[in-house]
Amino acid sequence: MNKVLTIVVPTYNAEKYLRTNLESFCIKEIMADIEVLVVNDGSTDQSLHIAEEYAARYPDTYRVLTKENGGHGSGINYGIQYAAGEYFKVVDADDWVSEQHFRRLVRTLKTYKADIVYSGFLWAYDNGTGDISTFKTKPEIKKPFAGVEYNKVYSFDEVSDRLYVKMHNMTIRTAILKEHNIHMDEGCYYVDTEYITYPIPYVETICFAKGYVYMYRIGRGGQSISLEKMQKNEANYDKVLKALIQFYQNLGKDIPCSSAKKDYLAGMIARVVAGKMKIALSLPANRQQKKKMQAYDNHLKKICPDVYYKNINWAVEALRKSHYRMYAIGSFCVRKRYL
Repeated sequence: MNKVLTIVVPTYNAEKYLRTNLESFCIKEIMADIEVLVVNDGSTDQSLHIAEEYAARYPDTYRVLTKENGGHGSGINYGIQYAAGEYFKVVDADDWVSEQHFRRLVRTLKTYKADIVYSGFLWAYDNGTGDISTFKTKPEIKKPFAGVEYNKVYSFDEVSDRLYVKMHNMTIRTAILKEHNIHMDEGCYYVDTEYITYPIPYVETICFAKGYVYMYRIGRGGQSISLEKMQKNEANYDKVLKALIQFYQNLGKDIPCSSAKKDYLAGMIARVVAGKMKIALSLPANRQQKKKMQAYDNHLKKICPDVYYKNINWAVEALRKSHYRMYAIGSFCVRKRYL
């Protein structure tokens, strides 16, 4: 049977979480419609054993792909290469899906043939008990935009000025990824931004499925989104941001792109710039750090003004309007709030 959806689970030393992830796809009435590709990224714990257990129990749904360690982007790239489903979704090994809303998503994919199907996600706050039913949850965004009509196929350009599609929201037509050779940086953190950016020029339509499909675990130790980890991996963050800027500069040249999508992408990359500023403000305040931030900001304004002027972050706006005289206060506030 042809598969409607490929779920790719990039997995590295996730034995503590992987069973919860894989079990969440064991929904009898839709298992024939999906394939779950567990990309074992050189794990040294029991992750491979757990994945093989599911592949043995449900060989028509689960497959295990083992490769040398190459990072999150490498796992996504590998998944794209082997995906057989009409649609493609990434679910990280420490996260899982809601049965009710995942079932609805699969129905939507079978009925409404859009390039992207957007569904909601919840932050799930890990309380350390291991019992996900006790985790507090919270939606980051309750609706994709005011007045949205669910199960309606929109032109992406028509609604792009009201959207922000994150990795957890996105289910995308696999052919877009394959035919346009969408490829993430390997051996690097923060490539989820590349994954949600690079396909956009080729997206024509989008549909919205009601419900919170993706359960995004927050609060586990060692997460790359923690500010301490972001400080440690600042070079990775800068590498991804540089790649995104270069990508944007090629829009309308090597990469065809409508003006609406280009405007959307400028806003997305501006959010990544704000993340870079947040990392910088979280470091000990000193004159050298302040000059470094100013120099980057001036450079960005020169080489990519579209991205520079799409900023919506209040802290970045305050720094710019004050000509960085608010730097010390901004640094104090960020460090007090997040560290």
